[in-house]
Amino acid sequence: MRKAVNLLFTCCLMSIASLSNADNLVFYNWEDYISQSVIDQFESETGHTIEILVFDRDNERDELVASQATKGIDLVLVDSISTKLFGKNNLLVPFTNDFKESRDNLEGKWRNSCGQYGMPYLWGTLGIAYRSDKVIPAPTSWADLLDPQNAHKNHINMQLDTTDTLIPALKLLGLSINTEKIDDLKAAYKLLAAQKEHVLSYEYIVSYNAIAGNRDKVHMALAYSGDQSSLEHADSKPKWAYVVPKEGTVVWLDCISILSSSTKKQAATAFINFINRPKIAAINAQELWVATPNIKALQHVSEQYLSDNTIFPSADVFKDSEFYRVLSNSSIRLRNRIVHQLGRSKP
Repeated sequence: MRKAVNLLFTCCLMSIASLSNADNLVFYNWEDYISQSVIDQFESETGHTIEILVFDRDNERDELVASQATKGIDLVLVDSISTKLFGKNNLLVPFTNDFKESRDNLEGKWRNSCGQYGMPYLWGTLGIAYRSDKVIPAPTSWADLLDPQNAHKNHINMQLDTTDTLIPALKLLGLSINTEKIDDLKAAYKLLAAQKEHVLSYEYIVSYNAIAGNRDKVHMALAYSGDQSSLEHADSKPKWAYVVPKEGTVVWLDCISILSSSTKKQAATAFINFINRPKIAAINAQELWVATPNIKALQHVSEQYLSDNTIFPSADVFKDSEFYRVLSNSSIRLRNRIVHQLGRSKP
């Protein structure tokens, strides 16, 4: 997998200034979320280089982009909701006919999901990543994560995100992940507060597990589809699996956008078009083991990839799942308070 450079919001400007140069594209992305072989091929073909700066939380990324402290960053991985919001605020470059061929490669249901300011990249679900050698039987419900058996207490990993942290509790309660009702959010917080004493860390599981001393500590984690593959690559003895709980989940879509502050828009455009070539998109999706919205790429993937229901969920999973919606400012503030309270005194 690719090498990563961790980016802390408080020192990002110093890091960006040292990395940015005339023929280097800086891509702000999740950990282990692009194939190194794809990067190598792009660099070989174009002469440009790619530098990856890593964020661990959507909130961290959104704060940086919204603050416009992005000088030196060219590309950013953004969720479909934030892409549209940042685009409206002129923080992202609108996509033109330069991307027509890339858009033509996309499956219809994803083509317009990122709006005119982002290119659909990968999609998936939120669920439970677990150690299949330790969690027996396998988890089937969000309750297994929120109220773990004794053997798994203090071996639970969560993450701090305005929306995703609350999803296990909301779905277990039979509520919408996009609820605006104060009583619903309070009920979800009650479950998450009760879980807190059993949580080892609220750091994103892939980043947490990348530290050698942490690799045998987590039994179950709130994770995205594909994270189990990253966790396996980090371990010499792969034992990770992934499941969507029976109560349902969220179906997410990530987009790649070009920041308005980029001084290398032509190279950034070339990169986006490169990774949307069907064969390149197929390599990237299979190495990450995440679903691609590039319908033509599916002609170049293995049967094992196509038949894996952790990548392509069943109709039943879709039936009980939701997509993100834009939330009101008041709901976001309350959710942020909940997340902040959960994260207090935990790493």
